[in-house]
Amino acid sequence: MPTVTIDGKPYPAQVGETILEVARRNGIWIPTLCYHAALEPYASCRLCVVEIDRGGWWQVVTSCNYPVRRDLTVRVQSERAIRDRQGVMQLMLARSPDSPELRDLAARMGVSSTPYPKVTESQRNCILCGLCVRVCEERIGASAISLVGRGVERAVAAPFRMASEDCIGCGACEAICPVGTIVVRFHPTEVEISPFKTRVKLRRCARCGEPLASELAARAMARRGGPMVVDMLEGEVHCSRCKRSELARELTATLPAPQGPLPAASGTDGKKR
Repeated sequence: MPTVTIDGKPYPAQVGETILEVARRNGIWIPTLCYHAALEPYASCRLCVVEIDRGGWWQVVTSCNYPVRRDLTVRVQSERAIRDRQGVMQLMLARSPDSPELRDLAARMGVSSTPYPKVTESQRNCILCGLCVRVCEERIGASAISLVGRGVERAVAAPFRMASEDCIGCGACEAICPVGTIVVRFHPTEVEISPFKTRVKLRRCARCGEPLASELAARAMARRGGPMVVDMLEGEVHCSRCKRSELARELTATLPAPQGPLPAASGTDGKKR
């Protein structure tokens, strides 16, 4: 079993683990933006850089995708590693200056401003971490969006920058976006994914009308759940609140009551079901 020495303290590691995984398991904080434990490492944001001992000289590497194969000596809090991470964060702030999430992370890293000019409005807010693209491809299996263009024109977009025909409106891209660039909006009959201009038919609770999910996302989840769930989707679908209310109603109707019949169950809105 190899040993990873981080800032002078030794930690046991498994062969194949990354430096970041070893650090996090032992409570050592290394900032990240493009990393997510459910996805393959991507190393695009460069915020997780650390130094490793190469036997006489120190090399800067990304900790999220650097595998441990033998004993390693790592410096997380060295002057060079901190300076490099702060420099990357300053570039990020130029791309997404209005993101509260990014500013909070920057403050934790000791960065309060950026010397770089802000990008144009058309390019603003997206930091090109690729998380939305990867979760759509690796976990959802839709590949509805991708990184397009080069250089300063690099962006995340649907094919031909038009509404994607492959998007199921699940909202995974919004949930995983670290800077709040992607927004899911519920309209009376549709789910809108912005800024990708995609609209998908909305499925609502058959009882109270609360928006649940897009029709395509509900069916995609049902397929993963098996034929029984698919059959259930052909009928009425209820939100968790209405399901609880229905269960409570059934229980009050069947449980013995020495003092007489129990009152009818009510939903969270106070209405009897």
